[in-house]
Amino acid sequence: MNRTSKPRAARPTRLTSSDERRSRLRLRELCDEVLASYRAARGADPISATERAEAEQLLARFGALR
Repeated sequence: MNRTSKPRAARPTRLTSSDERRSRLRLRELCDEVLASYRAARGADPISATERAEAEQLLARFGALR
């Protein structure tokens, strides 16, 4: 291996836009899971008041479709 070249694992990878969207989605899901676990461990409601209100509005729209 050349001293100036980086090891294979340290080289930055270039993601395509679809790969980037998928990895961002996975990262967001992981962050949501970590935050929910943290809130549950603190004894807090894992869903914030804002999230609950947004979910209720969303569900109300779906209820109107029936």
